[in-house]
Amino acid sequence: MTTATPVQPIIDGLAFRAFHARLLALVAAVILLDGFDIQLAAFAAPAILADWRIGSGALAPVMAASLAGMAFGTSIGGWLGDRFGRRPALIGAVLWFGAMAMLTALCTDVTSFAVLRFITGLGLGAAVPNATALVAEWMPLRARNYAVTVISVGVPCGGIVGAAIASWLIPAYGWPAAFVVGGALPLLLSLAMLRGLPESPVLLARRGGADAQIAAMIAAAGGRAEGPFAPPPAIAAGGHPFDPALRRTTIGMGLAFFAALMAVYALLSWVPVLLSSAGFAMGSAIRGAMILNLSGVTASFALTWVMLRIGSRRTIVATVAAGMAALALWSTLLHWPGVAPGIVLAGLALTGATVLSLQVLLLTLSSHAFPVECRSAGIGYSISFGRIGAIISAFGAGVLLDQPGGTWLFFAMIAAALVLLAAGALIVDRHLPGRPRD
Repeated sequence: MTTATPVQPIIDGLAFRAFHARLLALVAAVILLDGFDIQLAAFAAPAILADWRIGSGALAPVMAASLAGMAFGTSIGGWLGDRFGRRPALIGAVLWFGAMAMLTALCTDVTSFAVLRFITGLGLGAAVPNATALVAEWMPLRARNYAVTVISVGVPCGGIVGAAIASWLIPAYGWPAAFVVGGALPLLLSLAMLRGLPESPVLLARRGGADAQIAAMIAAAGGRAEGPFAPPPAIAAGGHPFDPALRRTTIGMGLAFFAALMAVYALLSWVPVLLSSAGFAMGSAIRGAMILNLSGVTASFALTWVMLRIGSRRTIVATVAAGMAALALWSTLLHWPGVAPGIVLAGLALTGATVLSLQVLLLTLSSHAFPVECRSAGIGYSISFGRIGAIISAFGAGVLLDQPGGTWLFFAMIAAALVLLAAGALIVDRHLPGRPRD
């Protein structure tokens, strides 16, 4: 009787080759455009407020609807990825959110805008867990965490690209043009994905009956192995994230993502409005969102390096503490009379470097914490909990900003979220360990 060959050690031992670079580039492009489309409403908000002659609170349901769609989409997409495959779930998500974003350009009132943002959010949410799982299951061991970080920073990178495009596109052509561009690009990318995106070999090994396909993919990736192939040993006997062996991790990750996305989306959704209210011109206010995202991307790679050396638990808690300090500084600068705009933006950059990087650290941790039998679902459920926090922040922040002293209440909400994030991270019991000392 032929002994099955474990497929995970084969993947772990591969050298990083052109195959991996192409896969990473395709999936990173998906998340880049996902991040672009997630933030389109925030980029367009100042122009829509002026065009429709409404207050910022009127757009709160729109921000909340988008995040509600992503909450459902993330959970559903994670289940679909584990059930039918990472590849079809990811391609379907891209086609969905691209088409729906283009339709949003036709909106003429808040109701239609909110409905289409909810529907778009289903696809936006479904992309992330499948992208993360696919990269984690294809990358060689030495490159895996950095590759997941590349995927994780796709959302803020999408914000950088989107802010750069929207800052000239919206003033020149109006806010609908941003949604046309934000929808057309994913539709074009889906064509490349249909041709060049592989399925997860670990997931195929778990299903069985795909030995020839796995062997061919491993050969394309620069390795050599013959079946039959065996998946990694199951940790969750029931095949779901709430199995007793994973329950504590799932609860902790859910709380941490809830708090992280509450903080992150409060900033992503309302920074252009905050800067506009502080006297920044529309183009400068949108570019402020680009600075916020760029600082988060840069810090994420540095903090991933730190996390691999001292472990994820200590890195996340220390980053929360730094985020609290940065938030206090930026809120003070934003309210201090006569502060130069460059100083205000520097405070914003420090806030982005800490607060936005926490989401990336959690996503990298989630790819380690959840095993293959429920990786997409585990990541999906965790982020779905996070979307609830994002919904509360997007809706609640709009309401708070309309109150007397609303900006201070806004910052207090983010600070409370960071405290909850640290608590959730301390509950997780499947952290990335630090590098052993020599």
